[in-house]
Amino acid sequence: MKRLLAPAIVLAASLFAHATDSPEAVTVQAYVGAYNAHDIDAVLRLIHPDFVWLNLDGDEIKVEARGKEAIRTMLTSYFKGLPSARSEIESISTLGPWVSVRERAHWTGKSGPKSQAALSVYEVRDGLLRRVWYYPSVK
Repeated sequence: MKRLLAPAIVLAASLFAHATDSPEAVTVQAYVGAYNAHDIDAVLRLIHPDFVWLNLDGDEIKVEARGKEAIRTMLTSYFKGLPSARSEIESISTLGPWVSVRERAHWTGKSGPKSQAALSVYEVRDGLLRRVWYYPSVK
């Protein structure tokens, strides 16, 4: 029994490493790094010119922003209102161009530190973020 466990652990570890080291996952990780640095120009270099940010809520899908200039406007306003905003990747998995992420956002509100988690799915094409779908957040 012990002999079977070791190969299974090695296989699971190699699959996880592949998921987090894939070019698609690296692009998403770079995006989160640029976001955390509040480097909007770096964010824009990582997204497709026709990038679409979608929010899902129940059976509704809302386009939050479409295109680089909309993202620039949105992030400029967001970082101005929440200068402490940052995000961490709690888990990441890839399947072809799709990168699913459990992210945790952190910021400081009037009553102190805050955080919430959400699922998101990024579509990465030719090294650029093409779309992202954000699911409702939870604490």
